[in-house]
Amino acid sequence: MNPLVAGRLPDGRLGQVLALLLLGLVLVAAWAAVAAPLLAWHAEQADRIERRTTLARRMAQIAADLPRLEQQAAATAQAAPSKIVLLDGASDAVAGAALQQRLQDIAARTGASLSSMEALPPQPIGGYRQVGVRVTVNAGWAALIALIEAVGAGPPQMLVDDLQVHGQGGLIRDADVPLLASMTVTGFRTGAAGP
Repeated sequence: MNPLVAGRLPDGRLGQVLALLLLGLVLVAAWAAVAAPLLAWHAEQADRIERRTTLARRMAQIAADLPRLEQQAAATAQAAPSKIVLLDGASDAVAGAALQQRLQDIAARTGASLSSMEALPPQPIGGYRQVGVRVTVNAGWAALIALIEAVGAGPPQMLVDDLQVHGQGGLIRDADVPLLASMTVTGFRTGAAGP
């Protein structure tokens, strides 16, 4: 009679094999339930410590470089001539008027004629206000190029955008051919929105 059918545990060679199989199942279950999660947690903690150590090392390196960078910035600021970057004005209207006056001065100096100027709505950009003017210019090629170069050179820092040039006969690059050009000139001022 088969010992498994009678309800008794097998003995002998079959009993030893079954006991080893049961022991193996218990060990696999213990591994899956306890050891594997503990090893995964340990690896995760080791990775976390490594990342924090790397971050701490990097932050210490940056902190050590800070005095040198501050000295370098101070030396650069002293060596470079002060350059006016922003438009003057406590409001957008005042800054726009200053921008228009600056454009008229540049046009007079370069020999270009400003036929119209239209103030554009100011735009907030970060902590600054972008103030712009749409300009129409009558000039020859050389005067137009001189105007654009002078606007880009500042001060204050100004940007030329949306440039459109139309010739009135002849080659556009001829110095004496009259040109009609339109462009947007923008500058920036600090502060909150103002009238």
